[in-house]
Amino acid sequence: MMDSSPPPTPTGHQPDIAAMNLFLNGLTEYSIDLAISCFQAGLVSRTALPSDFDPAHAQRICDRIIRLTANGSMATSVVTEIPKFWVNISGLSHASNLSAIESCITRVFCMQGALRLHHWLLETVSAIVESKSHGKSWIDKLIWDVELAIRGKCSATFESAKYIPKLAFHSTYSYTPNTRRVYSTEAITETVMSTVRQWLQFPSDETSLVQLLLIDIVRSQSPPSIVFLDQIWKMYSTPFSTVFNQWKDGRSKTKIEQALKVFGGKYSSHPFAQEGSLEYRKLLDLDQLINAWMEKNCIPTTDTATVS
Repeated sequence: MMDSSPPPTPTGHQPDIAAMNLFLNGLTEYSIDLAISCFQAGLVSRTALPSDFDPAHAQRICDRIIRLTANGSMATSVVTEIPKFWVNISGLSHASNLSAIESCITRVFCMQGALRLHHWLLETVSAIVESKSHGKSWIDKLIWDVELAIRGKCSATFESAKYIPKLAFHSTYSYTPNTRRVYSTEAITETVMSTVRQWLQFPSDETSLVQLLLIDIVRSQSPPSIVFLDQIWKMYSTPFSTVFNQWKDGRSKTKIEQALKVFGGKYSSHPFAQEGSLEYRKLLDLDQLINAWMEKNCIPTTDTATVS
């Protein structure tokens, strides 16, 4: 089905190749056929959507947050909305009595919404740190305080109430200096990002980093409908029992990056990533079905199947 030989990896760490192969071998034409059947049935069904779940409402939640963060703003009026997003998405992802299509749509909102916010945070914080601005906004103040702590190699606590008093729920991020690490722009950026992620209730750093990068890998090499497959949701929700099942919490960022590079190389030779393959063409067919279902149910398609 694919070239199972792993690309070269740095000495000192061997990713779980067997787990990767097992997961990739589970991405089959049949898994696409199941999704196609689901949306075909949805198109001919005249059953109204249940009153306790409105996919359009979930779409509006994602769209509103994405619009707020689209221009890279770190204004207080923007960041105070972010925790509400995670609460709403979490509730939707655990909603009961959903049809197969409704559950699938909700999962995609979860994955793509998280991916959008991750990139917003990464790009915005990096740009502000690298600009070396000395503004008076809350993020400028936080960056300055983080820089002082890193330069002085001293422990520090950063309380959200001091910087963003209008947050509904406050928390404190504790920083402990790494004596082996030198002062750098990268160190400042990573510490600021970890602090803001905790304040705004992003998922935990290690798990969400792997989740988002895995989604980035498959989305960048396959048609957009790839995220509607059940196996991709399993990969996203439980990356350490699917793709990386030999790992435990506490893995280093370097090892994560090495393993993700191996996975990306292996995925690039998978039929789902080969434009001439039958599987790739079926994913394109699934794109059309998803868009047709969205239009039938008056749901905007700007953040689902049409997003590449």
